[in-house]
Amino acid sequence: MINIGPNIRRLRKINNMNQVEFSSRIGISQGNLSEIEQGNCNPSFDTLLAIKKQFNCNIDDLIIIDNDFIKSNNSSVLSEGEISMISNYRLLNGFDQKEIDEIIKIKISLNKEKSNLI
Repeated sequence: MINIGPNIRRLRKINNMNQVEFSSRIGISQGNLSEIEQGNCNPSFDTLLAIKKQFNCNIDDLIIIDNDFIKSNNSSVLSEGEISMISNYRLLNGFDQKEIDEIIKIKISLNKEKSNLI
């Protein structure tokens, strides 16, 4: 059985929601969500579709275990800082999000330049 509970928990935390709020949005009980997140059961296809619809996410991201993100980072778990950054990013309007994206690209470029000088 594929354990996708941690991926659903991560999606819930990224959206800064508790189990009651998240389960209500996808039409299941909080207890059922808790069981899914703990890996005691997997969500039904209807639940996966509700998650996709409500949170505009790719179902593959919830069920694929061996993806490029995990391989490249050796971790499938976002840090608290990353979760916080994503939550804050989602509070911004589209223009501000693009501005943040550009700032990140500049910082990456500057860091590459620094490492080349060393």
